[in-house]
Amino acid sequence: MMNVQTMQAPALPFTAAACPPATPQRRTRAEVAEALRSLPSFQDRVFRLCLGYMGNATDARDLTQETFARAVAHFERDDPEHMQAWLLRIARNGCLDQLRRSRVRGPMLPIQEHSMVCWRTPEDHAGEAEQIRIVRRAVAALPRRLRDVLVMREYGELSHGEIGQALGIGQAAVRSRLHRARLAVLRRFHEAQRAAAPSGRVA
Repeated sequence: MMNVQTMQAPALPFTAAACPPATPQRRTRAEVAEALRSLPSFQDRVFRLCLGYMGNATDARDLTQETFARAVAHFERDDPEHMQAWLLRIARNGCLDQLRRSRVRGPMLPIQEHSMVCWRTPEDHAGEAEQIRIVRRAVAALPRRLRDVLVMREYGELSHGEIGQALGIGQAAVRSRLHRARLAVLRRFHEAQRAAAPSGRVA
């Protein structure tokens, strides 16, 4: 199981000097350059979000690079007021497009990774791996509106306000969706465990 805390986001392949000139009625060239210089400060958040959707570091790095390339290309057109929310929307849409193309079954959440460090037997290893698969299937089965808030909160570690900005919804809606998502995943997890236990009983 990968440790998302120590995994590094990729370096960004651009500099502020390469930014296009600003449209006069929006921002000056200096303001555009300053805004683009701030982009690297968001790359860890973007990378973690992509990792949550894609479930592997290779795809997450590729989609992080793609997110920032799109951000540079479309910055003046979009003229975002909230940079982080705008970047996360780009990242989310890129991940969903990639998942549709590759038909990957949903995100992988970091389910208490510290508990998986001291595996003692192959049987223990198999048991933990099966739990991860159950959770992945449960998250993938969520409606998108619930899956989005769960991934942004659990993997991206965003606040309710930041999630609301990224998705264009209020904090009350974020809290409601997050609560429903967690309950749904927990319910499916317990159902799968009961189904796998002898005589339908969970040890």
